[in-house]
Amino acid sequence: MYLDYKKLGNMYLRHCIYFLLLLFGCAAEECANEEECPKDYQDVYDKSISNIPSTLKAGATEVFFVGSLISTIPVGAFTNSPQLEKVEFLNTPTISIERGAFEGLDKVHSIEISNTPLTSLPVGVFQNLPMLESLILKLNKIQRLEKGLFDGLRKLRELHLHTNEIVSIDEGTFDELDNLQLLHLAKNNITSISTEMFSKLKKLATLRLYENDITAVPAGIFNDLTNLKEIALQGNKISVLPPNLFFANKKLQKIILEQNLLTGLPPEIFVGLPLIKQLSLQKNQITSLPPVLFGEMPTLSEVKLNQNNLTALPPGVFSPIIKLKKLDLSQNQFTSLFSRYFEGLESLLELNLQKNLIETLEPTTFENVTSLTTLKLTDNKLRTLPEGVFDTLPKLKKIYLNNNPWHCDCKLKSFVNWMKANTKKIMSSTPETCDLPEGLKGQHLLSLTEDQLICPTNPPGGKSFCNLFVRLRLKLCECDATCCACTLDSI
Repeated sequence: MYLDYKKLGNMYLRHCIYFLLLLFGCAAEECANEEECPKDYQDVYDKSISNIPSTLKAGATEVFFVGSLISTIPVGAFTNSPQLEKVEFLNTPTISIERGAFEGLDKVHSIEISNTPLTSLPVGVFQNLPMLESLILKLNKIQRLEKGLFDGLRKLRELHLHTNEIVSIDEGTFDELDNLQLLHLAKNNITSISTEMFSKLKKLATLRLYENDITAVPAGIFNDLTNLKEIALQGNKISVLPPNLFFANKKLQKIILEQNLLTGLPPEIFVGLPLIKQLSLQKNQITSLPPVLFGEMPTLSEVKLNQNNLTALPPGVFSPIIKLKKLDLSQNQFTSLFSRYFEGLESLLELNLQKNLIETLEPTTFENVTSLTTLKLTDNKLRTLPEGVFDTLPKLKKIYLNNNPWHCDCKLKSFVNWMKANTKKIMSSTPETCDLPEGLKGQHLLSLTEDQLICPTNPPGGKSFCNLFVRLRLKLCECDATCCACTLDSI
């Protein structure tokens, strides 16, 4: 789920209000809340009409067809209403729009046709709309965008085409949209994009292509888009990114690449992007990172690399991100962690290492993240911890340690004592329990006493016992765990 793009804004809230208003047959004077009623300049039609009225309410500059039974928007549909500034068809059974349907609307600045079975748009249907700034065509069945479809819309700033069935886009389709700032093509069936597809959109700030079937991003595709602030490519099938993909996009604030098929990243691909605030790389198949990946990013506070296949990190790979507050490395393949992974992360507050394969930590593993307040180590393979491993974290407030196969012997004594001294910091959803030895299996670590945390010892006289058998010319190459190591040469 991508909540950033699903939150209801004022526009959609207003649409809901209209639906309720029409559903209950509420007249303007009957509204309990004046803000929920159509204004004097708004004309709203419900399912009681199947054709567009030849004349609208006097003084109306905005018209809404909500659930109306309009199957075709005919040529000259609004010839008698040149004053209109906004036209919307919402949840109608519209299957066709004739060329010239919006002719005469010299003042219209917003058109929306959403949630219809519309499959195609004729070239020229939006011609002669000199003031149009917003065109919303979402939640339809549109399959193709032809060259010339948007020609002449020089003032268009927002074009929403998400949640259709678009498979192909003709080269040059967007070339005349000189002032376009937002292009929303998410949730379609697009399989490929060309280097020149967006090259004429010099003012484009937001490009959303998420949840398509795109397999490759061509080199140079963003070179001419120097005003880009957001690129959303998540939920595609991209396996490789070309080097220097974002080198010309110095204004970028969001890069979203999660849920693709990336196995690696080109060196320095995120260098030279000082305004980045959001960078999402989770849910890929990344196995390793290059030694230099990031440049100085003073506004980036969170990096998500969870649900990849990382086993190690280059030393100091995150050090240019001087303000990094959250680092998510959960659901990777780490078996051990080292302090060099976290060099330069003096500002880090939260480190998520859940659901890895971590078996060991060094006493100094966390010495470079002294500001850490939250540490998540749930669901790993930890059996024991070195003494003092958390002593370098004076600001630690929350730690999650459950679902590890703790081996409750003498080596765990210092950790158990630390837990008892820091019970308020332990936030695990279930208690930490022993996995071994069998006699303590399932017992809570916090309930253990020191005399329960013991290690097997050699039997009395163990060495002389071994020597005795050696002298009896038994050929012992190794001794078992209950006997000291000895060989014939040691006698």
